[in-house]
Amino acid sequence: MHATAPPLETRPTDSPCEVRHLTKRYGDHTVVDGLTFTIPRNQVVGLIGPNGAGKTTTMKMLLGLVRPSGGEISLLGRTIGEPRWGDALHRVGSMIEAPPIYDRLTARQNLQYQSLAVQGAVDDAEVDELLRLVDLAGRADDRPRGYSLGMRQRLGIAITLVGQPELVILDEPGNGLDPAGIIEIRKLMGRLPESGTTVLVSSHQLAEIQQACDQLVILANGRTVAQGTTAEILSGRSRHVFRVTVTEPELAAASEAFRRNGIPVSERIDTTFLVEPPADVDGRDLNRLLSSADVFASSLTRPEVSLEDAFLELVQQPDHADTGAHQEVIPS
Repeated sequence: MHATAPPLETRPTDSPCEVRHLTKRYGDHTVVDGLTFTIPRNQVVGLIGPNGAGKTTTMKMLLGLVRPSGGEISLLGRTIGEPRWGDALHRVGSMIEAPPIYDRLTARQNLQYQSLAVQGAVDDAEVDELLRLVDLAGRADDRPRGYSLGMRQRLGIAITLVGQPELVILDEPGNGLDPAGIIEIRKLMGRLPESGTTVLVSSHQLAEIQQACDQLVILANGRTVAQGTTAEILSGRSRHVFRVTVTEPELAAASEAFRRNGIPVSERIDTTFLVEPPADVDGRDLNRLLSSADVFASSLTRPEVSLEDAFLELVQQPDHADTGAHQEVIPS
């Protein structure tokens, strides 16, 4: 009989997961290339990037399903490969590629089975609480084969939450869902940090991930190109551009007013000018110079930079280097 090893204290850390220079190669093909990021505790963190950016491979390496070719992973205070690394994995829930559901069991039985596997005993109180959390209490004794795709995804997330994991890793949980299902998953993820669970979620649905996540990690070609809140990632990317709309009879006068005052017009569509004035010229100044030429703009706005704009700019840069201020930027 093997003696039971004494419990080993977990080293304190402010982050449940840190990745440094993580690399994965398959022959000559590099899937993950020096990836570096940190996941803040008790937040929902989005891992986003185009197809082939290395999101799923990264998650599999975090879970020990794929062996890294190089770099370091620190998970809940443990470094990959060190003694008791498995203890850290035991405190992580995950759903990669498909919900881990047994269709011949009811939702309740699926959770009971997972409870027995993870904790050695069935915790019926926890099972009931998880069914309420994912809004399946009314269908708890139905088999999942009759569930909608959104219900199956919610059950899959409930299964990952058995045993109160400190970190949950979800790979594209909204994949294939209709808008209502996506909103359900977003609301569910938003509730998890309240109970002390940090969430790492991958997605290619930028608008949804922007609403669901506290922080974003943007990948391109297996590298981190930016990490921070949406506001931090967008900071410094807003161009000093104004959209000015006038009436048809005012077009010539407006064009001449911009030319005379040295205001570059980068584009004109119908009666709308896109102008890029010097940094010290604001909307009020533009209105003033137009009115001095008897032109009165029917609309004058400064377009906001969207996350989609910033994302495309970041992932399409040849060197994948980000120059934005106040965000964690990893040079390639």
